[in-house]
Amino acid sequence: MKKLFFTLAFTFISMTSIISADTSQVYTLTTTDNKSIIVSETKEGLDFKEFKGKAVILILFGHRCPPCIAEIPEFVELTNKHPNDLAIVAIESQNYPADKVKEFQKKYKMNYNVVAGINHNNFITYIAGRAGYTNGIPLPLLIAIDKNGEVQNVHAGKQTLDELEFLVKDLNE
Repeated sequence: MKKLFFTLAFTFISMTSIISADTSQVYTLTTTDNKSIIVSETKEGLDFKEFKGKAVILILFGHRCPPCIAEIPEFVELTNKHPNDLAIVAIESQNYPADKVKEFQKKYKMNYNVVAGINHNNFITYIAGRAGYTNGIPLPLLIAIDKNGEVQNVHAGKQTLDELEFLVKDLNE
């Protein structure tokens, strides 16, 4: 009887630990220059380990998407103007091969973090679902995360440099 009681008690404690364990998702993204970016989900947003204390603009883009290509110069300028308080992570979301994404980045002089989405479809699916897009992703899709890791804005479509500047200011307040 004692053996049964201890077995049941251990099982109950184990199950309680499993249920209360942190079940947040953790993703490791690899940039075109082989840097790792570790992203953890939080209740309010996303935690980018490498960018603590910085605002983060996460952008899903496509290599065949005219508005996506048109806003690259704005992101280049933002990266130059805000090196200490902004990180941009752009994920190519049209399954372009990793070597082609690297060539694309070089061609358009993208001076920010670029990730070949073909290697990270699980993260793209997660982000799209969390943003409310379960049946297709509009491109470009911008997720704005403040310096505390809280998602402040989700925007489908191209934005102007003025809109992005205002957003960066807001994310760093």
